[in-house]
Amino acid sequence: MFCRKVAHLNSHCQDYGSCPDYSSQEEYGICIHETETRWILTMKRAGIEKRYWKIEFETLVDSIKQTEAYRKAISYVQQLSKMFQHGYGFGLFGGNGVGKTSLLCCILKAVLRKGYSALLIEAPEVPLILNRWKTKKAEDNQGDSLEERLFQDDFLLLDDLGAESSVEYSMACIQQVVLRRVNEMKPILFTSDLTPEEMAHRWMQAGYNRVYDRLRTGSFISYLEGENLRERKACLLLK
Repeated sequence: MFCRKVAHLNSHCQDYGSCPDYSSQEEYGICIHETETRWILTMKRAGIEKRYWKIEFETLVDSIKQTEAYRKAISYVQQLSKMFQHGYGFGLFGGNGVGKTSLLCCILKAVLRKGYSALLIEAPEVPLILNRWKTKKAEDNQGDSLEERLFQDDFLLLDDLGAESSVEYSMACIQQVVLRRVNEMKPILFTSDLTPEEMAHRWMQAGYNRVYDRLRTGSFISYLEGENLRERKACLLLK
């Protein structure tokens, strides 16, 4: 029999370890291609988009690897069980395009490989998600919905925190997620283009100063400096 991944090629899989399409009953296993597919599905369920699928700590550009933020991220992963136990998160500030999301996606992948549940959400989408949840009929509400996962998943990555609307409803939705997860000791990871001072001022001005205070005191906080990697990649592609 052929590996299902390459069956359409009418040829044998050259990469299998113990592919179930080849193995005897005693050696039944999972084809490497099936393992890859399961990992992709795991990343997709966690909200990790395709552009980040192949990014790992080892493959990040040198300009990120040489930073204090990178070393803190590695340390965080090395102490992952302790971070989870104490509900301790990771906050990363920095300019646009410097690699903040890429670095925290590496942490999120480590989380998934350890068997924890995780979800990446763009912070501006949180109010839309919660509004959809509230307007659902009770019989349609499922425990594994995206809305429930904001509160229930072991780790939550809020990407681009501070880019959400400054209207009261949006700020209240972010506060709802942050305070509930903090109270349940569920780690929050976040990225932001703002500075810590700008973030604190933003929430204080809106009357929700508890939000950043909880994030600040319950997280590793770091700052990632560097060039805009997206602009550099665009320039290289145009050469």
